[in-house]
Amino acid sequence: MSASACQHPESPLVTIAIPVLNEASLLPGLLTALRMQTWPREAMQVIFVDGGSEDDTLPLIRSLAETFPQVLILDNPKRVAAAGLNVALQHARGIYFLRLDARSRPAPDYIERCVDYLQTEEWMGVSGPQIACSREKKGEAIALALNHPIGAGNPSYRRTRIPTTSDTLYLGAYPTSLLRELQGWREQFAANEDYELNHRIRKRGGRLLVAPDIHIRYIARDRLRELFSQYARYGAWRVETLRLHPRAIRFRHLAPAVWSAALGLSLLALPISPWPIWLILLPYLFAITLASMHVTLFQHPRLFFRVWLAFPVMHLGWGIGFWRRLLTRKLPCAIMSR
Repeated sequence: MSASACQHPESPLVTIAIPVLNEASLLPGLLTALRMQTWPREAMQVIFVDGGSEDDTLPLIRSLAETFPQVLILDNPKRVAAAGLNVALQHARGIYFLRLDARSRPAPDYIERCVDYLQTEEWMGVSGPQIACSREKKGEAIALALNHPIGAGNPSYRRTRIPTTSDTLYLGAYPTSLLRELQGWREQFAANEDYELNHRIRKRGGRLLVAPDIHIRYIARDRLRELFSQYARYGAWRVETLRLHPRAIRFRHLAPAVWSAALGLSLLALPISPWPIWLILLPYLFAITLASMHVTLFQHPRLFFRVWLAFPVMHLGWGIGFWRRLLTRKLPCAIMSR
C-alpha cells in the first residue's frame, strides 16, 4: 500500500481533465508529474479531451493508460478548452474535478492538497499560485517577467505567501457537483473562460482559495511573438467578460488597455506637443527598467534586455487585443491556447 493510501484509506475518486491539441512537445513533463502524484492511481480518473491532434499527442497519452487504470481519451470537435472541459465534465465520475493542461507541472502532492482543502467544504474552488518557469533557456526571461507584479499584474492567484481568497484560480479544483450545477464552462469563451466560471461561483456565494502549499508551475512561452499573441487573446476575450459581467472587472484588468490608449493618443498629439508622450512613456520606462534590474541584476544579468522587452510586449498585446475587439468585434483565434 502506498504512503498516500495510508493517509487516505478511503480516497475519493478525483477526475483530472486535460484538454489537448498537438501537445507532444509539452506532454511528457505533465505525464511525468501525473505518474509522481501521491494520490492513489486507482482513485484518479484522467480524462484527455483531444481537439484533433496530428502529432504524437495521442500515442503519449496511451502510454499513460498502460500504468493508470482509469484513463479516457475523448474527442473535442469544437477545439476550444472550455468545450473540452465540458466534454470531460459529462464523463466525470470523480467527486472532485481538477483541471490541468499541457503547460502545467503539478507537484507530487498537488491532488492530495487540493482534495484536503476541498474536503473542509469551506471552499468552492482551490489552487496554488501560478508560478511561471521556462522549458528552454530562451523562455527564462518571459518567465521572470510573468512572475513580477509589473508583468501580469499582482492578482492573488499569481503571488501569495499565505492562504488567500481570490477572484479566480489558475486551473483550479472544484466539487464536480458544483460545476454541473453551473453547467460547466461557457463555450463561447475561447480564452478567459476560467475567470468567467469563477465569477459565477463567487456570485452564488462560493469562496475561492489560493494556497501557497499547493505547488504548481506554468511553462511560459519561449518567444516574444508568442507572448504577444497570447496576451492579445487575453485582452480581446476580457471584452466579452466585461460585456457579460461588467461588475466583475477590476482596474488591474483594464490597466494595459488604459495605458495603451493613452500611448496611442499621445502619439496622435505629437504634431502639437511632445509632452504627452513623454509623460506617458518616461514613468513606464523607468518602472520596467527597475523591474528588469530587480529580477536580473544578481542572477540573470544576461537576460536584462529580454525581460525589459517582455513587459511592453505583454502590455501592448493585451491593450491592442482589448481595443481591437471592443472597436471591431473581431476576435483572434484562440484554439486550445493558454
